[in-house]
Amino acid sequence: MRSIFLTLVIALTSVVSDAQALSGKLRADGTEFVLRLSDGRILRGADVVGMQLVVQHLGEAVTIRIEDVSEASKAAGGAVFLYRASVHEPDGSSHDLCLPDAAGLRAGFPIPDGKGWFSFSCTSGVEAKCVLMGYRPWEQHPSGASMRDLHKACIHLMRADYGGDDQPTTRDGTPIDVEDRFGIQTFDHVDGMTFEAAWGPDGALCVARPRIAGNIALETLAKRYPHLEQALGPEACTRERMAGDARVLLLNRSHPN
Repeated sequence: MRSIFLTLVIALTSVVSDAQALSGKLRADGTEFVLRLSDGRILRGADVVGMQLVVQHLGEAVTIRIEDVSEASKAAGGAVFLYRASVHEPDGSSHDLCLPDAAGLRAGFPIPDGKGWFSFSCTSGVEAKCVLMGYRPWEQHPSGASMRDLHKACIHLMRADYGGDDQPTTRDGTPIDVEDRFGIQTFDHVDGMTFEAAWGPDGALCVARPRIAGNIALETLAKRYPHLEQALGPEACTRERMAGDARVLLLNRSHPN
């Protein structure tokens, strides 16, 4: 799982089809890049293919070239644009920006932060996966629920980050089944899966059992996170009980491991 966070300078150098070097301002309209050039042109969609961006990443200038743009075939909640990009090193070498996801796709998209900035997440990373599931943090759910909170809860869930303190306990490739209280995702009821946990924006609200028993035990969770001590185990943590708890945003099932 991989996400790449780029701190973008306001002025970006762009090489467009006529090979004229221009400055511009890049923003994200949902998952779509939109570049307003200094000559007044606005590039978006297929217009950005071939564009090179010079960005600041960890204090260093990095050149990224957009190689291709497409639309995700399966995305809940609306269109999601997928960008295949390459990183060009000072020595002339280049490599894909993104690692392959489970389907072998090396692509990603911007995720707006609501403050005029954005991160770039590859589809092999949990941030992008949660957007593809319909948890789009730049939007507001019709019910008034915070989609940003749903996205945060999804990230903790995907990582089995029970304490919400960036200590993941899952294993790459582990299948899970997810539902939420708003109908964005519903359980597929995969055979052999049992209830695992209920989730809020700050981590798990209860844990019936760890996803990967060899990675962490309920006893360890109780010691590490005292606020969960009375919400651990299959009797204290059930789907039926937690579905009525207003704090719960997501619930999940998984195969006992």
